[in-house]
Amino acid sequence: TTTKTTKPGSETAAGGEFWFDKAAADRVCRFFETFLVHIKGPLADTPFVMPAWQRRITRQIFGWKRRDGSRRYRYVYIELPRGNGKSTWAAGIALYMLVADTEPSVEVYGAATDDRTATIVFDVAAEMAAKSPTLRDEVTPEKRYLRSDNGYYRVLTSKAATKHGLSPTCIIFDELHAQANRALFDVLKTAMGKRAQPLMIMITTAGDDQESICWQQHDYARKILDGVLVDDAFLPVIFAADPKDDWTQPETWRTANPNYGISVQQSFLEDECKQALAQPSYQNTFLQLYLNIWTQQAERWMPMAEWNACGTREIPDLTGRVCYGGMDLSSTTDL
Repeated sequence: TTTKTTKPGSETAAGGEFWFDKAAADRVCRFFETFLVHIKGPLADTPFVMPAWQRRITRQIFGWKRRDGSRRYRYVYIELPRGNGKSTWAAGIALYMLVADTEPSVEVYGAATDDRTATIVFDVAAEMAAKSPTLRDEVTPEKRYLRSDNGYYRVLTSKAATKHGLSPTCIIFDELHAQANRALFDVLKTAMGKRAQPLMIMITTAGDDQESICWQQHDYARKILDGVLVDDAFLPVIFAADPKDDWTQPETWRTANPNYGISVQQSFLEDECKQALAQPSYQNTFLQLYLNIWTQQAERWMPMAEWNACGTREIPDLTGRVCYGGMDLSSTTDL
């Protein structure tokens, strides 16, 4: 398969260093189904029964434990195409960490490249809490805050300099690919050391900047999935089409989108694909957002196959002629 994702683990791992707590995994799934409802689309106001792929990831995050009983995973990197319900799922995780986590005085934070993006997951969580008869009494909404008896869920601004001194139990980092630099990421990551079992969940689509903090996390996740690196605290989950596959075929779309046929409809992708075929500048958008393929630029002026067919590899004889050299010194953006 061209989809990269984690594999379900056995009851023990790493020579007994980690063990699977089935009761803890069941508990978080039961929380979703009992206290949360969908708030958008055809499933609106129905119990939040996670699809199999979300359920598998959730059980891995909360089921795997260390010898001392704390959670194994500190970092979760989830990369998948747009429309697969990652924001709704992340909102449920944030609420679970707010009202059901075992650590006292919880601090749950929502972060992103800007305030508007950071509030996407938060707004979903606030509406979920408001629609739940139980959570409505447990969670008090305030501006950019959700409060419980055990702590709060707060939306952060994008200014890293103001985040020193935080003590996060959970960080929901949304759309990491849009992060301009790693300043905010590093501040929040290092603040997690004050907690016994902190959790950072990075959710994103693929990007086009292969110098970014998101690409670094993507590359790290790939190396773990491929067995090049071992990091027992990092859970990598990547759903993507293989760049070698035909991006115009429904089978490729199905491979990349775990919610294909649920929240991602074939008819919609068919229309988007027609636009991408007619407008080369839209092709990279289609590849990046709907197939989760990393590109080297945001827009494509000419299909690369046509570009590669141009010109020649032969170098003419320039002996005795005046020659000029050009150097591109742009660090991130080519004019």
